[in-house]
Parts: sequence; structure tokens; C-alpha cells
Amino acid sequence: MWKKYITRRLAVQVAQAWNYGWGEAMKKVYGISLTDTLVFRDDTKTEYYVETKQHEKYVAGLYSLLENVTFIKNFHQDAQAKLENILQITIDEFSIDLDKLSNKKLFHIYKDFVLPNVEQFYIRMWTVFNIGEPLSDVVKSKLIKSVVNKEKISDYLLNLSSPLFPNDIINERIDILKISLKLKKLNKNETISLLQKHTEKYKHIPMFDFDHAPHTIKYFQKELSEITNPKKELEELKKSFKQRGSDFKAIVNKIKPDKEFNSLLVFLKENVFLRDYRDMIRQKLNVELRKFYSVLAMRLNITVEQIATLSNEEIQKSLKDNNFFSKKTVAEREKNYLLIQKTNKVQIYSGKKAVEKFNQEVGNINYNNVNEISGYVGSKGVVKGVVKVIYTNKDLKKVKNGDVLVTTMTRQDFISAIRKASALVTDEGGVTCHAAIIARELNKPCIVATKNGTKILKDGDWVEVDAFKGIVKKII
Repeated sequence: MWKKYITRRLAVQVAQAWNYGWGEAMKKVYGISLTDTLVFRDDTKTEYYVETKQHEKYVAGLYSLLENVTFIKNFHQDAQAKLENILQITIDEFSIDLDKLSNKKLFHIYKDFVLPNVEQFYIRMWTVFNIGEPLSDVVKSKLIKSVVNKEKISDYLLNLSSPLFPNDIINERIDILKISLKLKKLNKNETISLLQKHTEKYKHIPMFDFDHAPHTIKYFQKELSEITNPKKELEELKKSFKQRGSDFKAIVNKIKPDKEFNSLLVFLKENVFLRDYRDMIRQKLNVELRKFYSVLAMRLNITVEQIATLSNEEIQKSLKDNNFFSKKTVAEREKNYLLIQKTNKVQIYSGKKAVEKFNQEVGNINYNNVNEISGYVGSKGVVKGVVKVIYTNKDLKKVKNGDVLVTTMTRQDFISAIRKASALVTDEGGVTCHAAIIARELNKPCIVATKNGTKILKDGDWVEVDAFKGIVKKII
């Protein structure tokens, strides 16, 4: 039986990387794994499913890891070092002129370097991500035992789950606010020069997969043009992080955690940091992988976006045999594909066959008469607004000032739309997820883990988001 896990914008190459990342290779590193997955892409999004019983066993394994003192002590440091190392060796590997390499050489780089390193990368990526919700649950259970005033538990958990230092996306904002403060003293060429340096430093932000496009200077020019009060915003950012640090210390002093609980709190802060940091590493890694895949695509007479729709086996066979891949199949997969993996056996369907097989495997649920959804509070507040459902960064232009942004999960490249939104509602996540953290940083109401918010709510719905109760209601 399949259980929907997450929804993203995902091509076949990355879907397989995810699969292998938490398959048997993960078992060798952390002793847990999940081998059976189903990935379906339609023309707006990709839904990623896991086998229900396997996932239950996997989550139980995550809880067991949180009881392992050695894991708690070493996991984040070891994972961060491995992620950084993979990025660096990839930069080194692709520093040569890839265009000059033969298909045979490209084949071996793909088979012997890219695939095994991406696999090792996603082992850590997945574990950093997946440990978050069990960790929050364990910390909450400790708070229930430690805190006398039970009404404070939710506030404490939100604060303990917030970062103490700016992440990559906040640092980008700080840097462009500083440019904005200098604008009156700069001529046109000086402004362009600063923006070029800014672009080079932060172009990776939307690169969640190698077939995504990096930011250009035009993106940052637009961001700069929309800044209205840089001095005030910088002061508020500085104040919020200072306040957050003070609140964290005050809470720790109040609850007086024992050694075991204190280790968990340290682990929680490490996890909050590494969840964002690993995304930065992933984005930079995808900038490098895009260089390599662009050369492969040229050799196979397709685009880099199209080569992302091919399986590992199909790319290797095409390179080895010096054959072009069917453009008809590629075109079908750009619209629809279904990838079913059980252990190491992979089946892939394209076009109409993908849709038919997906409906056989998963089926459809009717949500037409549902007018209220609930989830966990990620950031407190109450607002009313018009729904805009966002599946990928291609949908972001829909969001206007004051809209309620409804999505499966926010990402760093959603930030321009998040700033316009009056509230955030997500299908996925917990108090340590990106949506919850960024909402607290921007002081916007946020409800996470609604499971089916994107299915029930539609563009144009007028809703009330009560992020004290964790409820979203359609206003009829």
C-alpha cells in the first residue's frame, strides 16, 4: 500500500537519487532503510510515495537512533563533513573542460563518480530531513514532563526549534539590504558591479535539482527594486535573532534540562541549522552537476531538462552505445512519468501509460465537500485571505500581497512569494520544517502538516487561517 510522502518538482534522475539514497546504502550507514517507492509526475508537480509498512518501520528506526548516545553526539558533524566533502570533490572533478571528454569517459564519470556520490549525499540529506519530526516529538514529550505550565509547551517548542543564526536565504537578504542602503551613493556601474558579485554568491538558491535554473542578476535587480525600508528591515532582523537567543537561554534556564535532555536540545539546534545548510550545499552541488549533465545532454541531442527525465540505466546505455534517446519518450515524460522501484528493480512508464498505471496503483480521493483542515501550529497568528496554491517555483508569480500561500512545503526559492503572503499553509512538515521556521522569522501565521491542504483548498478560496488553533476554514 502506498502512502504519499512529499510533493515536489522532481525529474527521474533526482527521483532515483532519492530512492538509492535511502535504500540499502542508508542501511549500511545508519542501520535503517526504505526500498519501495512510487514517483508520479503530472504537468504541475511530482508526488513521491513510500510503501506504508516499510515507512512505519523506517520511522521507528529513527526513534531508535534518537536513543543512541553516539548517534546524538556525532551525527550532524559527520553528516555535514560528508556533504561538504562531496561538494568539494565534485567541484574538483568538474573543473576540467568536460566538452573535450569522450562518451566513454563521460560514461565512467557518470557511473563511477556521479551516481555513487549522489547516493552518499542523499543518505545524509534524507536522514537530516527525516529525523526532524521524530526529534520534535521526543523533545515535546520531554517538555511535557519538565514544564509545570502546560500552556507554555507550544511556545517553548517553537522557540527551541528556531535557528539562532541567519541561514543562507537570510544572509542573502541582509546582503541585498546593505546594497540598498548604499544606493544613493552609487552610480549605475557601481550598482551593477555589486549586484554581479551578489549574483555570483547567491545564484545557487533555486537549484534544488540540476535541471532547475540558477538566479540571474535580473532576479536580484527586481528584489532590490522592491525594498522600501532597508534600515528598518535590517534592524528588525538583527533584533529578532538577538531576542531569539535571549529567549532560548531563558527557556533552558526555566526547564533546567538534565544531561540527556540537554543533549537533545543541542541536537535539535544542530538539526535546525543543518536542514538549511544541507540545502545550500545541495544547491551548490546542483550548480556543478548541471555543468556535467549539460554536456551529457548535448551528446544525446536533448536539453538538460530532458536528460533529467531519463533513468540511470538509460543514460548509461545511450552513452555506451553512442545512441540518441527517443525524443518522443522524452516529450511524454516531461508531462507524465511513473517510476516504481522495489528494492533495486526499477519500472518506468511514460505519458498515458504512466497515468493509467498510477491510477491503478494509487487511485483518487474526492475532497469536494471538505471546508476545514487542521494541522500543527508553525507560527502563531490569525489572518483572512485569498488562497494561492503553489506546487513549484514556477507558480510563485500567482502570489499577490496578502494572499494565503498554500503549498506542499516551502523552499528557499519561495522567499519572494512568502514575503508577500499573509500566512502559510503546508501539507507537510513539523515545527522544524522550512515553512515553520521562515514564518517565525517573518512573523507570519503558519499551519503545517495539514496533509491535504493543496487538495482541498483551491486558488481564489477565501479562508481564515487560525494559527493559534491550527485550523484553516473556508469562509462561505
